[in-house]
Amino acid sequence: MAKTAFVIDTGSNSIRLMQAEVEQGSIRCVKKWLILARLGEKAPGSVELSEAAMERGVQADFLPADRQGRINYADFDRLLRPETKAVVCTAGSNLTGNLLDLQRIGDFCAAHGLLFVVDASQTAGVFPIDMQRMHISVLCFTGHKSLMGPQGTGGLCVAPGVEIRPWCVGGTGVQTFLEKQPMQYPTRLEAGTRNGHGIAGLLAAVQFIRRTGLETIRAHELALARRFYEGVRTVPGVTVYGDFTAPERAAIVTLNIRDYDSAEIADILAEDYGIATRAGAHCAPRMHEALGTVQQGAVRFSFSFFNTEEEADAAVSAVRELAEE
Repeated sequence: MAKTAFVIDTGSNSIRLMQAEVEQGSIRCVKKWLILARLGEKAPGSVELSEAAMERGVQADFLPADRQGRINYADFDRLLRPETKAVVCTAGSNLTGNLLDLQRIGDFCAAHGLLFVVDASQTAGVFPIDMQRMHISVLCFTGHKSLMGPQGTGGLCVAPGVEIRPWCVGGTGVQTFLEKQPMQYPTRLEAGTRNGHGIAGLLAAVQFIRRTGLETIRAHELALARRFYEGVRTVPGVTVYGDFTAPERAAIVTLNIRDYDSAEIADILAEDYGIATRAGAHCAPRMHEALGTVQQGAVRFSFSFFNTEEEADAAVSAVRELAEE
């Protein structure tokens, strides 16, 4: 019998790269999945993964998104099958800023005995996450986004009773004479030398976040993002993506200006205005297909705790000037 998993890919890359085989209450990492479903199709159905995953009978169903990057939660019941083992999703889109209702999805997983794997790369450090209450089996995060740490840092939070088999082997500094990777956490998932300097930087960042408070950080970032959004949303020639009617969202505003190439806009913003943005596909191909921006890409403005109202206003002025050209 084939093993299946729901995959809700709203942008971030961490989950897509984990490539897990789900069986008997455990997650076994195998080779990289080749995601063949396209986010935005009306009936994604069951899709095949990589050759290695197909040999193990793994399949996945992808929930489609609408033009604002939103999913329909009724699709969970529609896609549930007796052999379904897990739900995999991002907590928030790195492209639209839309958040998923983790509690609702977690309750669904608990009701049906499914593993729940969450990529919190875009939200960790800003939005609180309660793994136990939300029934999260594995929480994945990166250190360099809202956690304010260096690049090259990240981790997995694994709930009790969930077993992840080692997918990489190497020196751990302990139990050297074992012929296989040690099965104790965390060494079973930490082959080779860790990034000690990066981890120290991440620790300092987390300590800063705890001193400052999630609520303080979140309120400041969201206020800046809203200020920028209100300043650009009615500018002729500007298209803003994502659902801004939601009560909560990540502090991201992604847009395009007329039919200009997003990379060209990002270069002008950087060189002429000193504004750093991210242009292109954002490692989120299916979301771009859902938004209709495959060819143009999009320009993402991400607001942090260290940005100011003056900087947000300067970004608004820059977008207005470029839209008038």
